[in-house]
Amino acid sequence: MSFHSNGQTNYYSFNNDSLLTEKAVRQEFDKSITTLPSNYDVIPTIYHKIVKGDSIINYITFYVGKSNSSINKHKFKFTFKQDSVFLFLNKKLPEFKLLDLKGKEFSSDKLIGKPTLLNYWAIYCGPCIAEMPELSGLKEKFGSEMNFIALTENTRKEDNLINFLEKHPFNYYILQNAEEYKKTLKIGAIPRNIFIDKDGYIRYIKGNFPYTKFDPSNGIREYDKNNYFVKIIEELIKKQ
Repeated sequence: MSFHSNGQTNYYSFNNDSLLTEKAVRQEFDKSITTLPSNYDVIPTIYHKIVKGDSIINYITFYVGKSNSSINKHKFKFTFKQDSVFLFLNKKLPEFKLLDLKGKEFSSDKLIGKPTLLNYWAIYCGPCIAEMPELSGLKEKFGSEMNFIALTENTRKEDNLINFLEKHPFNYYILQNAEEYKKTLKIGAIPRNIFIDKDGYIRYIKGNFPYTKFDPSNGIREYDKNNYFVKIIEELIKKQ
């Protein structure tokens, strides 16, 4: 079913709610290369590993880039490149003190007692803006049972965040000027959606709000309303 290492079984996840065997990942790889231009290649990359009992869970992604040569082109072989933010998984959220859009200080200790969805975004990030309506929908559904906090490296003064948010409504409690905290969390690509339990421990780290289909010609995304973001929130609320 998949290969073993010291009696442990390897499984693979695209950081959603399903686990795959190596054979299933290979099938996804074979599908992905059929749509690539001839001068591009796919690199299956493991960016984090966790051990659960007799299983090793490998978090994976497919990086697409220009191929340097035709040698070993489209060869299915895993590489490992640690995504540093995942080193915080199941650890306490690092403390912060940041200002909201009115200049009022907010500290991370105020999150204790309720689970939290912590979203990191920026005004230059198209995928961040695209997911705002869906993330706002989560707050409308679960707002009284969950903290919904959005951090951005942008500032009200320098980036005119108020005007931006009038054009792109986002109902989270927004904290500005969080670039240094982004470095503390070792966040690279954004958006990041970090799920924290009521005691302040990071339990899940995700990228974009999940969509089932995307049409690049018009930018329209289709969403499953019972996606794994919803399932994670329901799980964290249940454990309160």
